[in-house]
Amino acid sequence: MPHSPPPSELQHRLRQATKQAHHVLDHHPLLAPLLTAKMRVDQYGDALSALHPVYHWAEHWIDAYLSQQAGWFDYASRRKLPALEADLMALGRLPAASHLNAVKIAPGQGALIGILYTVEGSTMGGQVIARLLRQFSGPALPMQFYTGYGDQSRQKWQAFLSFADAECPRPEYPAASAAAVAFFEAISIQLDAVWAEMQQTKGTPLTHNASEAPRCAPTR
Repeated sequence: MPHSPPPSELQHRLRQATKQAHHVLDHHPLLAPLLTAKMRVDQYGDALSALHPVYHWAEHWIDAYLSQQAGWFDYASRRKLPALEADLMALGRLPAASHLNAVKIAPGQGALIGILYTVEGSTMGGQVIARLLRQFSGPALPMQFYTGYGDQSRQKWQAFLSFADAECPRPEYPAASAAAVAFFEAISIQLDAVWAEMQQTKGTPLTHNASEAPRCAPTR
C-alpha cells in the first residue's frame, strides 16, 4: 500500500482542532457499540437512525453552497445519504428526529472545507467500522453507508485533501477549523438528544412496517 504524504499545514490544523471532539464522538454511547464484538442489531440501527439528520443537514448545507459555486467541487459522486437511507430501510428503521435546527454555520470557502473534512473523514473512519461489522456473528447487516467508497476510499480521501490544500487560502484556515469543530459539535448535539430520548422511552427504536412505503427523508 502506498504511503500517504505527510499532512499539510491545513490538514494539521484541522486534525488538531477536531482531535478532542473526535475522541468524544468515538466514545458516545450511540457509536461506541459499533467498535465492539458485542454489538446488537438494534444498536446498529440506533446509530444509523441518529446519524441520518446529521448527513441530511450537512448535504443540504453543502448543496446550497456549491449551487453558488458551479463546478468548484463534485460532491454529487460522494453523497452519503442514499446509502444511509438504504441501510435504514433494510433494517426496518426510521431516521431519528432532527435536533439541528439551531445549528448555523455561515457559508464560505473555509467553512465548506471544514465541513467536507468532517464528512469525508468519517468515510475513512467508516472503513474501520465496516471491517468490524463484517465479523458480526449475527444476521448479515446492510453496510452500504459504512462501506463508503470501498476500495476507492483512500484515493477519494487523498483527492479531497489535495482539493482542500489547493483551494483553501491561508486566510481561510481559521474558518475551516471553526466550521469543522462546529460540525463536530452539531453531531454531538444530535446524538446527545437522541440518546436522551431513548432513555426516556427505555430504548424503544424507531421502526416502520416493512409493507409501508419508505419514510426516510428524501435525498437531494
